[in-house]
Amino acid sequence: MDPKDYALTAQNLLFHGVDFTTVEYMLERCSVRNLDASEKLLQPDIPNHHLYLILAGKLSVHLGEQETSEHASLIAGECAGEISIVDGKHPSALVVASEPTRVMSIPQDTVWSLVDHSHEVARNLLGIVAGRMRNDKNVLITTQNKKAQFEHQASVDALTGIHNRHWMGDAFPRVLHNCAFNNLPYAIMVADIDHFKRINDTYGHVVGDVALKAVARCMAENLRPHDLLVRYGGEEFAMLLPDTGLEEARAIAERLRATIADSEIRCNEISFRITISIGIAPARIEEKLEILIGEADRALYRAKELGRNRVEVSG
Repeated sequence: MDPKDYALTAQNLLFHGVDFTTVEYMLERCSVRNLDASEKLLQPDIPNHHLYLILAGKLSVHLGEQETSEHASLIAGECAGEISIVDGKHPSALVVASEPTRVMSIPQDTVWSLVDHSHEVARNLLGIVAGRMRNDKNVLITTQNKKAQFEHQASVDALTGIHNRHWMGDAFPRVLHNCAFNNLPYAIMVADIDHFKRINDTYGHVVGDVALKAVARCMAENLRPHDLLVRYGGEEFAMLLPDTGLEEARAIAERLRATIADSEIRCNEISFRITISIGIAPARIEEKLEILIGEADRALYRAKELGRNRVEVSG
């Protein structure tokens, strides 16, 4: 073995704490392989019967059969292929040379001979496999956390903090179906801030945003835990009240209207009051969400025509 390769092999994690002179003879059948940049070392669809010790260079690990985003990188002193050696299955990832790389290729039977001969080698191989599994677990946890974060961002309105119309398209029909299946009453409500354009024109959009957030917070605090609330449009909100009859829905709407009318909006030195109008569409068995929203919208329009700051029910 080349003296430089000898020294690099002895420094590999596989031989940590091992008297290398006691095992070097077992590596006589091993070969050194030079990889060009982008050359594939391991592929998920091709069996692997070697453990590769990285002597110099760098390997890139990609999940699946394509060179997608890098899952992990391996540098000199580390190994590749240990999982498929241990479980006897195809590689679980695509491993590609990130740059010109030199590896020591140890046949599978030699790996097991090393394990049988040296407890330290066995312990090191176990540690390498465990470390790889732990790293993959941490990557999975991070990925899941990012996915949950992205899903949350996609379903929540950034300004008000309540759910958005995208979330509504999935959640509302599911609850409507559940109500119909269990023969429960429900109501759809659409609320709109009265003269909201006047607020923006008078005080500016920053104050308008404060008003929107205040209304959303007031609604969220005064609805029941099982009620669904979304920001439906610019200054418009939609609510689904499951297991709720028409009179109870009207009472909830009146409470929301009165609470918001009695609340004062404050921003710096500015303070003012706002009102909302609400339209209600009572239950229609197996009715589509779009139709129910349309009925609530027409009731809302009627509330606006009749003077605003009021609740109307679709006819």
